[in-house]
Amino acid sequence: MKAFSIMIFCLIPGSFSMAQSTDPKAIMDKSREQVKLSGLESKTILEINDGKGNQRIRETSMSTRLYPDGTEKRTIIFLAPADVKGTGILIYDFVDKEDNMWIYMPALRKSRKIVSSEKSKSFMGSEFSNSDLFVGSIDDFNYAMDGTETIGQQLCWRIKITPSTPKIGTEFGISSKTMWISQKDYVPRKALSFDPEGKPWKEMIYSGIKLMDPKAGKYMVSKMEIKNLKNGRSSKMEMSQMTFNPSVKEEIFTLSYIEKQ
Repeated sequence: MKAFSIMIFCLIPGSFSMAQSTDPKAIMDKSREQVKLSGLESKTILEINDGKGNQRIRETSMSTRLYPDGTEKRTIIFLAPADVKGTGILIYDFVDKEDNMWIYMPALRKSRKIVSSEKSKSFMGSEFSNSDLFVGSIDDFNYAMDGTETIGQQLCWRIKITPSTPKIGTEFGISSKTMWISQKDYVPRKALSFDPEGKPWKEMIYSGIKLMDPKAGKYMVSKMEIKNLKNGRSSKMEMSQMTFNPSVKEEIFTLSYIEKQ
């Protein structure tokens, strides 16, 4: 399950060889590293639309920090409305082992760990899933080049992604996914997930691409919109007040922190 990651989500720095690799796995690996900032603090609006004209708005704060071993930690705290205020999410996104995610519910006054079987479940009632908050291991999936296509004004590689095992497919709730990765900055512009029966399911559009760390050539996707092609529901995450901060305090990425907000 991967954050705003995603998070849900969201990549290797600009030192990548000028001679572009066309190996799909190498492209996806670079894309994953390209949006891993050494530290970030932001506010996010989560907009949930039920496809019938009804809308819910949720406000969150988010902090991320990247560690020398490649582990990325994220904390998400819900600020509004009142029915979700104080809900906290803590994510440890590891490079070579299964990620960890905990959620704190104020009404229960305790945290619980999100298990693998819950990766495909809805994130806080939205069309984003818990798995959208995680990057995951590069080896969880297989990659195949599926041509090129222009999205917006960006020429993109179109890469087909399939789970490496049936277990991974079940956990993520998909049979495959296609991603469009910009040939200019390696940041994704679009993703299309297919359900277990192989039918188009959810379409994700990435926009608001911002260069957050010019020295390292790292970017951030500030807006993600997802649409359920089966039921017409949609959700949008949009970041504001984004601050590049490599010195985000370590104490923020603990269960004790999310439990006292």
